[in-house]
Amino acid sequence: MDLYSLFKFLHISSAVIWVGGGFVLVLLGMVADRRADKPEFAHVVQNVIFLSTRFFIPVSLAAFVFGLIAAWLGWGFSQLWVWIGIAGFAATFCTGLFVLKPRADKIGVIVAKEGVSESALAVGRELLQASKFDYVMLFVVIADMVFKPAPSDWLLLVIMALAILAGGVAFLAPLARQARPAVA
Repeated sequence: MDLYSLFKFLHISSAVIWVGGGFVLVLLGMVADRRADKPEFAHVVQNVIFLSTRFFIPVSLAAFVFGLIAAWLGWGFSQLWVWIGIAGFAATFCTGLFVLKPRADKIGVIVAKEGVSESALAVGRELLQASKFDYVMLFVVIADMVFKPAPSDWLLLVIMALAILAGGVAFLAPLARQARPAVA
């Protein structure tokens, strides 16, 4: 076994744990929301709050660091797909840190004050919508890692960009419409 194989294994293992763990929470949130099960929905969000700094941030950073080391050992940094992967990680990490975590924390504060109220559920639904978009980005990064597109793979690159655009329209546009103040 060489060092590249070791770090590639550590990168993939960390990514599987990160993406799989979060995906299960998104599914549980969707099921609880669809059932209109307020306590269960709040429980899922409480798990997100608990796991964000203790699990998701560390394991995502591990996936990133191991990926950088594997790229350095095996491919270098001249490949387009490596830079797409780095940009994708940065985008999803920032989404988690600056969009998902603050919403989860806000829900925790609301639930502590009001219980599982309608305002807590509304912020929880925002969290769920933003999480769905985050997973669109993550699956595009996974596709990038598998297919390793070069600039000549323009059709694949267009499809990846369209997937992100479609995810933004489907999952973020409703949040933007809700955030706009009513015009009198």
